[in-house]
Amino acid sequence: MKKDKTLKKKTPIKKAKTVKKAKVLEKVKAVKRVQAPKKAAVKKVKALKKVKAVKKVKAPIKAPVKKVKVPSTPALQDLQRLKVKFTLHPYQYEEPGGTKQSAIKLGVDEHIVIKTLIMEDENGKPLIILMHGDKEVSTDALAAIIGETVSPCKPEIAQRHTGYQIGGTSPFGIRKVIPVFMERTIADLPKIYINAGQRGLLAQMSSAELINILKPFMVSVAR
Repeated sequence: MKKDKTLKKKTPIKKAKTVKKAKVLEKVKAVKRVQAPKKAAVKKVKALKKVKAVKKVKAPIKAPVKKVKVPSTPALQDLQRLKVKFTLHPYQYEEPGGTKQSAIKLGVDEHIVIKTLIMEDENGKPLIILMHGDKEVSTDALAAIIGETVSPCKPEIAQRHTGYQIGGTSPFGIRKVIPVFMERTIADLPKIYINAGQRGLLAQMSSAELINILKPFMVSVAR
């Protein structure tokens, strides 16, 4: 039997799908790798400079309060020794002085500012009269009570009796024992102002304290 010359040609075995692999690889090499977009350099935010510490505003230094030196008068020594409750009220003294001036300076009623008057009888014996600042003493009425003529002492004689300068006469701490007469209505006042032994210096106290210390003779001689 004749061999069939027309044997079918062997179909070439196809190469794996990787035939074109080499070319593909070449292409891949040719392809530029797409570089990932560079991240924008993030600028580091510089830390804010520390705010300079705010300087503390120093409170203005207060000027030292000058303490008014209160003189140690015989009157004040007497009041302190007797443990009397009182307050001091200094003011700028101006000639000729008087209770009207001190009342205006201290802003109080002249009626409660008590004046200390030094008088003497016909024999030259001194006596003290306490009177409302806005009232005067009736020497006739006082003479009728005492039984002798009464008149004001001359300034130099009054100072010799009390040890105090005129305008700064106090019924407290006087040099000698002198009888004290007081206008009766002063006792009705809750508080009074009276000289503390120096010009421009009054002591404020109750009328009860005044009476307790001086133990005056009560009279009605105001006019």
